[in-house]
Amino acid sequence: MKKISLLLVVFVFTFATLCAQHPLIGTWEMVTIKGIDANGEKFSSDTSAIREIKIITPTHYMLIAQDVEGDSLVFNRCYAGAVKIDGDSYNEIPMVSSVTIFDSVKTDFKWKVIGDRFIQSGTLIRPDGKKVVLDELVFQRVKTPQSYAKNPSNGAWKLLTSKYTATDGTNHSETNETITALQLMTPTHWMYVSSKNKKFEHAMGGAYTMKGGKCYPSLDVASFPKKLWGKTEWTQKIEGDKLRVTGVSVFEDGKKFTWEDYFEKAK
Repeated sequence: MKKISLLLVVFVFTFATLCAQHPLIGTWEMVTIKGIDANGEKFSSDTSAIREIKIITPTHYMLIAQDVEGDSLVFNRCYAGAVKIDGDSYNEIPMVSSVTIFDSVKTDFKWKVIGDRFIQSGTLIRPDGKKVVLDELVFQRVKTPQSYAKNPSNGAWKLLTSKYTATDGTNHSETNETITALQLMTPTHWMYVSSKNKKFEHAMGGAYTMKGGKCYPSLDVASFPKKLWGKTEWTQKIEGDKLRVTGVSVFEDGKKFTWEDYFEKAK
């Protein structure tokens, strides 16, 4: 019995190590894309037209895209869900999306990593049966001065409950009966997306630093104006397969937004 338990521990440790070292795990920014849209028309784009950031963990992914309009970035779309990586096969199973048509898409992708670039190709079939072909979607790995491989919250987390006090002093609470939310963490970046009563609510993400047990996130991409984001910090506590995040955002006028989110490990 002890031998079986030991083998199980070794297997789990080895599997976790392999996942952490998988070349797709991390944060990526789209460089170029070309393919054929659902109407059979060829398309192509690059960072002069759209900024697209994707986070991949061993089990989940999240993508936030913004259109480039002059000197501004305007939210375009967000979707997130589970990933299945098997050899050179890479598939995304949506859980939350800002665009209804992406809620039930089926994917059949291939992947390869060359240096710091992740190249994705394949097909995406929409619920109406129309197919989008990605001839080549190229991402560049996003690097930051700091990296926190030992951050205990690295991975994917699904929201269970949320309590918060708004800037006007009113108290609120939510549970996963009304909100579906997913938070992803890598050693360098974070992302969060939520839907409320089955309707998209918001998405956000960016880099972060850690000091003295606290996390200091920046807001690099969001579905809302950046003026709605204050100077933010949070503390985190792992409780088995649960994560408790307690945070505060302070705005220029001195008002505060405080919250406590309770997550479970996403599967």
